[in-house]
Amino acid sequence: MNQLRRRGWLWCAILLVLFSGWMLLRTPPGWYQPDQHVSGSGERFEQLVVDQLTTLRDHDQRWELSLDVASCNAFLAQRLRPWLQRESKGALGMLDALGTPQIRVEPKYVDSPPAVVLGCRGWGWLELELQGDQDDAACTELELTQTRVGGLLPVPASSLGDVPSKITFPQTIPLKDDRTVVVDAVRFEETGLVLLCRTRLAGSE
Repeated sequence: MNQLRRRGWLWCAILLVLFSGWMLLRTPPGWYQPDQHVSGSGERFEQLVVDQLTTLRDHDQRWELSLDVASCNAFLAQRLRPWLQRESKGALGMLDALGTPQIRVEPKYVDSPPAVVLGCRGWGWLELELQGDQDDAACTELELTQTRVGGLLPVPASSLGDVPSKITFPQTIPLKDDRTVVVDAVRFEETGLVLLCRTRLAGSE
């Protein structure tokens, strides 16, 4: 009888550990709060970015686009799905599987390079970390250095499908009037990211 009781307690302990581990993998950190953004803030930020991108500028005039983390996260929570439905319907399946993304920016410190952490909560908490260059003020390459489940367990990026291992600059954004915005690099700041841009006029390439 005592042996059966010990086995029962052992199984209870095993189940408790498994349940605790499952909850740990599913629980996001405190900075992930996709439901806490002010209503309409994502749409206002989207319009601000569109206005900046489409402003009339001289050919190859350099300018900067500031992306603060709070506004980026409001856009991701409130406007990403409608934007994908309009621009890239093929990515909706991944959004449904991974859940609403949010970001956290880690500026450059003496002992660590700058990084963007992208977090999603689908079947579990998933983090992807993109690191910039430690030595340069502006980064021309972001490399996917870590992919973690529950913030702890590493998983291969290949298991997530077509996730690029690097994002390199320059990147181009075509506009409807045949102009092109060229993003040459990204700079990390305490409150977000700054895109270093220039606008090419139609027919200038």
